[in-house]
Amino acid sequence: MSNSTFLILSLGPLALVLTVIAVQRANAVDDAYTGEITDRWVSSSTGTYGTTTRCMIRIRTDEGRELAVAVDSRTYNALGVGDRVLKTPGTRWPVRSQ
Repeated sequence: MSNSTFLILSLGPLALVLTVIAVQRANAVDDAYTGEITDRWVSSSTGTYGTTTRCMIRIRTDEGRELAVAVDSRTYNALGVGDRVLKTPGTRWPVRSQ
């Protein structure tokens, strides 16, 4: 097997995984909804590079969907259960609606 064939076969799966991740993030940024926070929690796991913390909120949208959304710690601390939130296209996380 030539070196170029080996390189293509070994990098192909990595490129596919990176493409899937990029598409998922783009779709999340394009999402738009309004709703109410029904739950929030922090989960952590310890791996090779130390402890990883994920801040999560559960949102019931006005259309009746249930979403579990990973947010940054600043957004997590700014929002509480019962808060009305708004997520507009192009933004990463929801914000408290006025």
